[in-house]
Amino acid sequence: MSVNSQYLRWFHQIEKALWSFFALFGNLCSNCARRTLEDMSTGERKGRDAWCCCMIDNQVHDNWESLNAVQTRFDRHWYESMRRPKGVRILGNGPCPALGDQGCRLKKCRPITCTTQLCSKMLVILKDLGVLQKSTHAALQIEDLIAVPDILPDLYGTRKGRKVSLSDVEAYLSGVKRMKEKFAKAMRGRD
Repeated sequence: MSVNSQYLRWFHQIEKALWSFFALFGNLCSNCARRTLEDMSTGERKGRDAWCCCMIDNQVHDNWESLNAVQTRFDRHWYESMRRPKGVRILGNGPCPALGDQGCRLKKCRPITCTTQLCSKMLVILKDLGVLQKSTHAALQIEDLIAVPDILPDLYGTRKGRKVSLSDVEAYLSGVKRMKEKFAKAMRGRD
């Protein structure tokens, strides 16, 4: 087994743990994307900070070289299923072509930002629940909230030179688990 294959398996393991964490937000992302499209068609959106991040940003484009290398390992024709919404023009380089009716079309090894970003709407929820004390005016990465080793770029292949061990992966997964448990407990206490 090559190091790259092991690293991608570890990345996907962390990614699944992060998706489990983000699932606690329910339909926030899909509702946000739908509302953004609806509001854009009527011209009601007040400012960019209220938009769905996948409508503004295009991580597929911004991370093309590494994303294509990783995705091609799973499906040589992966990009053929990516389509931008027709007639949608916005500031920035969005919308992301991976954004589909049911959410992201990439089912594993998404770009790191897509895997770890907490938008301002998520941060407001976490702050309201008392899970974090940080300001909510701008998006953060989950690593900004939990003490974990900075290993995702190494696992994904966007940074070279640092060896990642199983203990590094376990520490990352443990940090995500603690944050998820804190979030879930705060949500139960709110009910």
